[in-house]
Amino acid sequence: MQFRAEFFNLSNTPQFNNPNATVGVAGAGTIRSAGAPLTFQRTSRQIQFALKLYF
Repeated sequence: MQFRAEFFNLSNTPQFNNPNATVGVAGAGTIRSAGAPLTFQRTSRQIQFALKLYF
């Protein structure tokens, strides 16, 4: 029997997008989002367990 565990982004550290680079507007330098989970670029915490039986 084999047990396997995989952890991705275990500490759940946010990975923010780039700040607004438009100079001269009120929102210059602000960060409004923390990644795009639909494209799996910056995923949240994921834990996966597997159990395999060899015979």
